[in-house]
Amino acid sequence: MDFSGAEPAARLDSVQRRLREGTADLHAMVERAVDLPRAVRSRRDYRDLLSRFHQFHRAVESSWARPDWVRAWVDGGIDLEQHRRAHLLAADLVALGEAPPTAARVVRMPEFASWAQGLGSLYVIEGSAIGGRVLGPAIRTSLGPVPTAFFDSAGRAHPSPWRAVTGALTRFSDAGGDVDEVLQGAREAFVAYGAHLGHAGSATPA
Repeated sequence: MDFSGAEPAARLDSVQRRLREGTADLHAMVERAVDLPRAVRSRRDYRDLLSRFHQFHRAVESSWARPDWVRAWVDGGIDLEQHRRAHLLAADLVALGEAPPTAARVVRMPEFASWAQGLGSLYVIEGSAIGGRVLGPAIRTSLGPVPTAFFDSAGRAHPSPWRAVTGALTRFSDAGGDVDEVLQGAREAFVAYGAHLGHAGSATPA
């Protein structure tokens, strides 16, 4: 995909549109499978949901930490510590009276073949953080005063994490990177997300 000669905003819009349109089917699949906030009808439902989220986020955050990707994250303007949210899930679980989670369950994560694919997974995770900000109030309305640090992105300077991702996408495309690689990583992340978080049997794309 050639962005030469385009203004920065136009280039970014083209990259985001490519990713948004290229993942729309899987995004819709995940929303149907996870079915939030309707799927959370009790504190037990909420605890179980947070536990699954914690397992997934621990796994995907670990996948970003490959030693051979360290320089690419720095060059892309990404500070991974600003994008980690597993600790917020752990805090919510403890606030619900659970023991600190160990994330012992193995999560089937894709083996991203390149940093560009890892960037695609970060695009998915930060996109979900934006959507999650409306879920915290909805869950509290349904269940009462429960901890929602994860959904509220507590302590994160919104929208700075998302802007960091869009900045990395612009830098990547400006350097001649293959946006299809980013798209592949995003699609693989969506499939893994839906498979782990969704209801049994409903997270396989048609």
